[in-house]
Amino acid sequence: MSLLHSPAERQRRISEIAHRIWESEGRPTGQARRHWQMAEKLVQAEERQAALKKPADEKPSVPPKHNP
Repeated sequence: MSLLHSPAERQRRISEIAHRIWESEGRPTGQARRHWQMAEKLVQAEERQAALKKPADEKPSVPPKHNP
């Protein structure tokens, strides 16, 4: 699977999601690894979804030729 984000963007996204999970759970201590792993799984799911959508969403840059 090709990366849809640069490694830095992917890390930032994981960090952002892990932080949101931490906050949503009441900011518990000792759960950073679990939150990070959950966020990684969510980012992987986002990437898979984007990869599935991308070919169908892309439009050809040149219209197909019609042979009369």
